[in-house]
Parts: sequence; C-alpha cells; structure tokens
Amino acid sequence: MSGFWGSFKSTLDAKGRINFPAKFRKNLVEEDADTVILIRGSEPWIGVYPLTSWNETVEELKNKVGSKREFAIVSRRLMFEASEQKVDKQGRLNLTGNLIDYAQLSGEVLIVGYDHKMEIWDPERYQIFVENTEHDFQNIARDLDF
Repeated sequence: MSGFWGSFKSTLDAKGRINFPAKFRKNLVEEDADTVILIRGSEPWIGVYPLTSWNETVEELKNKVGSKREFAIVSRRLMFEASEQKVDKQGRLNLTGNLIDYAQLSGEVLIVGYDHKMEIWDPERYQIFVENTEHDFQNIARDLDF
C-alpha cells in the first residue's frame, strides 16, 4: 500500500453512504478485498482503515501497550463500535448510524488521507481543527525545516 493523502468531499446520502474516492480505492491492496474497518476517532471523526492496515495497527497496539489489561481496555473501546464495510462496485461506502452520530455528519463530508488510514470529518469541524492547530503546525513545520 502506498498510503493515502489529499482530501475529497463527498455527500452522505439518506442510506448513510458516501462515495469513496477512486484515488483511495486504487490504494487498497488485493488482500484488502475492498474491505475497510471504520472506528470512532479520538475526536468527532471516523477512522477508515484498509483491512491489512487495520490488522497491522492492532498488532502495533499490542506491542505499544504495557500490559494485557491495558490492551483489553484500549481494544474494547476501539472495537466497541468498529464496523467492517466493503466498498461496493459503485464506489460507495456505508457508514453506520452510530458512527455518523458520533462524528456529527450530515450532508457534505470531508475524507482526508492520513498515511495508512483515512478520516471522515464534518468539513466545518475539520476547518476548526485546522484553525486551532495552525500555530502548532507552524512551529512543528519550522522545527522540521519544512
């Protein structure tokens, strides 16, 4: 997998589906079988992991946490509302009602590539995130000489 970057706008339809960007679909490897895992983000957004990336993320999580108890706590919270979904032949991705409510999505949505995963945001909330982190971004970019 070569990763995901860029952003695309889509519209959430009455059945809870969005058009999954063709550019992102091309980055799904054969082993993903057009399957993604949807989870609650750390803020009101939906995390979208290709199946192979999700499996790697779970293994990485197991290695990062200090104990089986910590892994159980974190994984139970992450997987409580996780949903396995397939991108259909028309390029649509179904979002669950619980995740739509959590991310406070309606109408237009923003799909943002983020390395090995994607995030689905309400466009206004994403803009607020950008504005609230602009100072931090400028400092980090300067320190990295970007």
